Amino acid sequence: MTGVRLTVPNSFTFMVARKGRTVRPGVTLPRARYQTLDEAATEAEAQAQASPGQVMIVFQEVLRAKVDPATIDPAAVPPAVGGAGRLSSPQSPGSKGTDKAQ
Repeated sequence: MTGVRLTVPNSFTFMVARKGRTVRPGVTLPRARYQTLDEAATEAEAQAQASPGQVMIVFQEVLRAKVDPATIDPAAVPPAVGGAGRLSSPQSPGSKGTDKAQ
């Protein structure tokens, strides 16, 4: 891809997240970063004990990808995933508020 800058971080940090957490537009990865696998594992164990039945996953950051917004042609931007930016929710025919057959 053109315009994409790939960088390898100086140190490979670790993150802990709950399995099944849905990442939606505007939601970011966990903010806490751990410098060692042991630190992340200790945090994952603590979170698992605090939330019985939940599975915690330890992630390792190995690469970053970034596009400079100034280099993007607005006509080439694909539609947002999941309807982000939509002004109103989609309504099925016959739902309240749409009176097509009168």
